[in-house]
Amino acid sequence: MIVINAKGQIAGRLSARIAKFLLAGEEVAVIEAQDSVLSGTLQSHIARMHLRRTQKDKRDPEKSPKYPKLPHLLFRRMVRGMLPKKSQRGRDALHLFRAYTGTPATLANEKAVSYPELSKADSLRKKITLGELCRVFGYEERI
Repeated sequence: MIVINAKGQIAGRLSARIAKFLLAGEEVAVIEAQDSVLSGTLQSHIARMHLRRTQKDKRDPEKSPKYPKLPHLLFRRMVRGMLPKKSQRGRDALHLFRAYTGTPATLANEKAVSYPELSKADSLRKKITLGELCRVFGYEERI
């Protein structure tokens, strides 16, 4: 099992790397998903997310796409978008993936991997974390 610490990592680049691991058959767990970084301003991400969350299927609104407000589930959806989910190979790969907000007790003793080449978020002028975006849509962090 590969344990990845997402703190300070650019979420899209990290998701692409995770998708490759999953398609290769590796089990992957991501901790600190709320601290992964999105490039851009908060207002632009709010507008994009609000537009996606309000789109409805006119024939059957229950079949509309669902966008979660929890950071670890939103990160999971980002990884799912990079897998071929309509094939059995992609569905099996998604079952090998776990994302967590914070660090669970079961993974506290595991050594977490961090990718320095993916954490070029320090050079970004406009950036937000996944947790900040989710807080706008109703996510409340438990202490």
